[in-house]
Amino acid sequence: MNDYNILKERFSITEIRCKILKPETLPKPFYDATMGPFSSYHTSILTLVDNSGFKSEIEYPLSCLEIFKQYFAAVLLESKETLYSDLYNTLFWRIRNEGFRGEAARALGYLDRAFYDIASQRASMPLHHYIGAKRNWAKLYASGGSTGLSDEELVDECLSFKEAGYSIIKIKAGGDFGTHLKEDVRRIGKVRAGLGDDIRLAVDLNQALTVPQTLDFIKEIEDLDIEWLEEPIHSADIKGMEELTSKTSMCISFGESERTFYPFQLMVNAGIGHFQPVGNNMISMIEFDKACKLATKHNLMLSCGSFPNVNAQLIAAQKEDSMCEYLIPYLKPMEKYYKIQPIIKDCKAYLPELNGISTRFDWERIKTEKMIQDSVCWKK
Repeated sequence: MNDYNILKERFSITEIRCKILKPETLPKPFYDATMGPFSSYHTSILTLVDNSGFKSEIEYPLSCLEIFKQYFAAVLLESKETLYSDLYNTLFWRIRNEGFRGEAARALGYLDRAFYDIASQRASMPLHHYIGAKRNWAKLYASGGSTGLSDEELVDECLSFKEAGYSIIKIKAGGDFGTHLKEDVRRIGKVRAGLGDDIRLAVDLNQALTVPQTLDFIKEIEDLDIEWLEEPIHSADIKGMEELTSKTSMCISFGESERTFYPFQLMVNAGIGHFQPVGNNMISMIEFDKACKLATKHNLMLSCGSFPNVNAQLIAAQKEDSMCEYLIPYLKPMEKYYKIQPIIKDCKAYLPELNGISTRFDWERIKTEKMIQDSVCWKK
């Protein structure tokens, strides 16, 4: 990433628009170890208009909208050629009492990306080049494997990922809060048998287990050549991470629940072998970059969860073997919102050479198919 040139930019936001889209029902509800069913996808589109003539249109989580209204909207409309370092600092401290590890931090992180979008448009550069990327693609791994699938459905889905060319596939385990781990061991074994030995297989437990449970689980699956075991215990349990990594050689991954750079420093000392900061969930793109650079410094695996449309540009600016997760069963239906988006081909997300972010919404389709549920607008 570059020397954070964004901090030297000045902004005057004159108008804010938000379109809440109707829920998009998924073909099949998705479950993981500790949440579900995810039966629909419900989001909004946030537009910031700057007095320089540029605007940003980004997807914005519905869960963040009330935070945006309460803490951010008025600050943005009060901006008058405000230096971004000052503007971001004001926004940052507005959410202090909400804490810096929850939804308020995520709300600010999404908003931060909108300002990068405007800044890179001003510079007549795609966002990934603005932040220092030398390439226009990011590697992907396939993700799915809902705990709600039958054994046959699980194997068939993983085989479809293999047939699409993916060499790394991640599945869920530990369903119903880890109450049927013997069944999970059997299911993972079936997936491994179906995929063969040439596919790198990862398993995500979504924080469902205790340290003793995890160690017992590892003993049962250690002969199945697991690429990494993701978030097996609570994401804040640093001592638990230390105990796990001292008692197993299996690669343990964490980071999707974090919003700032600081916990990743503790994870290094805890022996975590794979960092997974999620770009669109971190409190800023600078914090994301710091976490990525720490992984590179310590020669750790690095990947970014769930949304290639958002995160591929960020990963393109990191080391070449970094990856984006592509949660296919959940995200594939959402691609209808976009007229332009990264092209998924050969297990990579190829980034269009557009100024700013790499997506453009298909407003004609959104309006024709009456996808808008509600809207709100703020002006100076």
